[in-house]
Amino acid sequence: MEVKGKMWETVVPFTMMVLMEGCTIALTITANSAMQLGMNQFVFVAYSNALSSVILLPYSLIFHRQRVKEIFSFRLLTKFFFLGVTGVTLSQNLAFTGLRYSSPIVVCGMGLLLPSFQFILALVFGKTKLDWRSPSIHIRIVGTLVSILGAVIVAIYKGPSIIQTSLFHPQIVQGKLPLMIFISASEHWVLGSILLACATFFLAIWGFIQVATIRRFPDIMLIVTCYIIFGTFQTAVADIIAERDLSAWKLEMNLELAVIVLTAIFGTVVRSRVQGWCMSLKGAMYVSMFKPFGILWACAITLSLFGNSLHYGSVIGASIAGMGYYTVLWGVNREEVEKKHSKSSESLDSSDTKTPLLQEADNQV
Repeated sequence: MEVKGKMWETVVPFTMMVLMEGCTIALTITANSAMQLGMNQFVFVAYSNALSSVILLPYSLIFHRQRVKEIFSFRLLTKFFFLGVTGVTLSQNLAFTGLRYSSPIVVCGMGLLLPSFQFILALVFGKTKLDWRSPSIHIRIVGTLVSILGAVIVAIYKGPSIIQTSLFHPQIVQGKLPLMIFISASEHWVLGSILLACATFFLAIWGFIQVATIRRFPDIMLIVTCYIIFGTFQTAVADIIAERDLSAWKLEMNLELAVIVLTAIFGTVVRSRVQGWCMSLKGAMYVSMFKPFGILWACAITLSLFGNSLHYGSVIGASIAGMGYYTVLWGVNREEVEKKHSKSSESLDSSDTKTPLLQEADNQV
């Protein structure tokens, strides 16, 4: 029984999180393939979030109906509005436009800037003090610089292809299978990288707003439902302005429809549930640790199916960004240890100051 319990607490969460990153990369590659076949990225973002709203709304009304009335306050609605702006309208539209102009490995590399951007924003807004005596600050600064270096390499140096054909299905690269094409040799590579970095920056802002929202209203599923609905309406207006060709909004029974449905179901139901379960079991830091595994998945899938789309510069830059990512997380963990140590030392000091007073009282008695 103890062995099964240990496996449930260690092997199962690890396996699930690795698989979640693999599924995310597979959906990213499928979305890129659909865009190369003609799917508009703005249409994709609008429809996938609309479907997510359709899934989440009845779920929240059924299982969280006791707290629905609490969301109708000006402060909460304002937070939901800005969560939709940063987490859906800006970040997703920028991310998928950047994906169109780059490749999934670049998506991974730029996504690893997230803790660095969060650290910079924490310094700007005064959430973190720049204490040069603190080792955790030194570690996070080094990690931020390494992550930025890796992102710059991804953006400006693509390099030659690692292999010229895929390992298993070279006909895919040659375009003989029309449902699975993948073209990463974009002439707007740098622009795509910049757009992906901007998307990650807005996700960092979204994270700050979400933390403040959870402190005020700790029902995560209702928060997700509300900001997805807000984001759906916002992105629908923005995307209709960006894509005015009505024919682009007509869906057919093809890869485009499949990737919209899969993205909505996976992002809304599967990934959020698995990550929430792992977070409750192992903590938030545990879930964050698996983000760089996307690089391994992207390399494996790309080499297997789309050999000539994987470049040395992208892999090197993303790997450096991954090292910076883990360094920043190490600094965050070190900061938590320092806070616990300072609290324990303060409690010891307070007990020491009380002891002489007690002794004096005993002597007087």
